[in-house]
Amino acid sequence: MSHIANPSKYTRRYHPRHSLAQYIINQIESLELRPQDIVKQMGYPLKHTIPAYDRLRHVLSSKFLGLDGSYMDKHFTADEFLAKLFAVLEIPYQPFAEDIAQIKYDLANHSNTLPRYSLRAEVDFAFTSADNWMSRGAASRFAQVHLPSGFAKLDDAARKSAIQDSICEHYQQYEAVCHTMVLSKVID
Repeated sequence: MSHIANPSKYTRRYHPRHSLAQYIINQIESLELRPQDIVKQMGYPLKHTIPAYDRLRHVLSSKFLGLDGSYMDKHFTADEFLAKLFAVLEIPYQPFAEDIAQIKYDLANHSNTLPRYSLRAEVDFAFTSADNWMSRGAASRFAQVHLPSGFAKLDDAARKSAIQDSICEHYQQYEAVCHTMVLSKVID
């Protein structure tokens, strides 16, 4: 936890979402390499330094280490980028080849799940100049209404019904809180 409170100047911009990314970040920290040192050693031209920083940050913060094709450039494929990064950081690639192959397998065999939907109610709250940012923030929490799972599989009539039911349920759940907020504003 101390590394979060006092981030390193070498790794503060990286937010790992994969254990291998955390290992790479630890190696960057131990070698005390700045992003510009890394991308220069990787062979990026000077005029592509900023996009190379962005790609490095994306790869180290990505759940799939950039192997999903979410960030590409004309210099390296996703595999080549990781291999070159490993070489620059003096990390042997072979011990991690199985982990990288597992990521690729998971990406290739990932089922196309339906997206999760949520309904966001646009509520126009009337605030006075006496209302502070905290009360405005608290009120905005109640503007989000969630749809049930499987919403995407419903036909139009069932969707409309599900939306109405969700709004009614949301109102009933937060009715007391909303009235309390209104009453506290009236009393103040």
